[in-house]
Amino acid sequence: MISIFGFDIFELGLITILIGFVSYIIILRRIPPNEPPLVPYKYPIIGHTFEYYKDVPGFLKKCRDEYGEIFSLYIWGSVQTYVGNEGCNEVFKRNQDFDFQEAFSDIFPVDNFLNRPQHFFKPVIDFTKEFYQDVGRFNELVQNKITEALNELIVDGKLVQPILPTLQQVVAKPTAATIVGKEVCNDKELLNTFAHITSELGPWLSFPPLLNFIYNGLHKRYILYKFRYTNNPIKTHRKVIISKITPVIKKRIADQKEFGNSWERPDDIMQELMEKSKRDHENVDIGWVADFIMCFIFGSVHNTSQTLAQCLFDYINNPEYHKDLIEEAERIHSEYKVLSSEAMNKMEKLDNFVKETLRLNRHDVSLSHKTIAEEFTFANGYQIPKGRIVHVITRHIHHNPTAYGPNPEKFNPNHHAKSPAYRPERHFLAFGMGKSACPGRFLAVNEVKIAMHVILLNYNVRSESGKYVEQKKVGGYILVPDEGLIFEKRKVKTSFTNEF
Repeated sequence: MISIFGFDIFELGLITILIGFVSYIIILRRIPPNEPPLVPYKYPIIGHTFEYYKDVPGFLKKCRDEYGEIFSLYIWGSVQTYVGNEGCNEVFKRNQDFDFQEAFSDIFPVDNFLNRPQHFFKPVIDFTKEFYQDVGRFNELVQNKITEALNELIVDGKLVQPILPTLQQVVAKPTAATIVGKEVCNDKELLNTFAHITSELGPWLSFPPLLNFIYNGLHKRYILYKFRYTNNPIKTHRKVIISKITPVIKKRIADQKEFGNSWERPDDIMQELMEKSKRDHENVDIGWVADFIMCFIFGSVHNTSQTLAQCLFDYINNPEYHKDLIEEAERIHSEYKVLSSEAMNKMEKLDNFVKETLRLNRHDVSLSHKTIAEEFTFANGYQIPKGRIVHVITRHIHHNPTAYGPNPEKFNPNHHAKSPAYRPERHFLAFGMGKSACPGRFLAVNEVKIAMHVILLNYNVRSESGKYVEQKKVGGYILVPDEGLIFEKRKVKTSFTNEF
């Protein structure tokens, strides 16, 4: 018989079940008297876990129809509350009671990954808000870098499969330019880090939290153990970032000292971080700067690339909008060779198209928050305890027939006339809401629109099969389809420059 820590497998299994059962009883005893309805389930300890993941949208619809807009499920060893149209606004508005970053840290504990104290990277949100206040100043840079990347990566008639890794490289260029600056934004090794670090973390974080059946939080401890004692992607990419930015930082410090007031200050996030991290006039904490740069990468390239890919598939699947989009792109290009803020504001049809893609390609459940108040009472009287994870059922909100008509699942950009893609609304939560709204959404939307604008002007795009491409869904997650896309050069040539 195989033994572990002196126990055979049978004994270890019994101990695991016993610990799980005790934890389960403790959890149930902590539930407040006016708790949202806990949906009945068949199996103790396991609860709703397998039934939920078997059909996330169908199961959540069934729960809402039977128990209302606010209910709780027992998943992965803990009771979790789900809110739809009713309750989600309270979660977003009550910042003193709910915290988005606390919930996110349970899944992606970046502080621990980078051996920093808890909440070390909270300033990233304020840094992003400050730096991207006037995002239009980067339009020309983004336009040139995206055009440059597309010309390098996509040739006439090329089949790109899968599309996401290529688009990650496309988005990495302009993002790197705004974060680390012109001196190093074309470095191939650094661009590889920008493009792929987040997706490379996927296999490390995708292991189901089965250990939480034993003790809630045990899975997180296991993940932290893996990252601390194994050679994971974060360690590798951190070394790349430090090696690339160190000479640039040293040169900037030397140039500022030499040229004084005549020195031209670089307009990028790295310069901002350098100034915030200075130990004295000439010394910068490069490790500190590198770690914050990694946080910016985690929140930018992968999500923006996914949205761009989903826009392309929606474009292929909805040919009735091709004529209007191409005519708008050509009209704007004839008037503005460089995409100013004014030009971007005139991309109304493209902006509506991007926003509809964002609406219909969000995960079924997202924007999780952790209850940080001792006890929170919703307006309808339901109470939840401190530490409770509250999930927003994005699908119910984005498919609300009151907001989007009798066929809310149908792609229709006209839903968003006069409503910019970056604007959070009661029935549009792709970027969150309130203080937890994505601070980088302005740059992300601009990058997607500029990339689509360049592609519309220069390529005819079609799927390899020539047919409608279905969404790819895994559990409650909507992912980029695997089908390849074919890019064929249009006969009408444009005069974009590739130099900056």
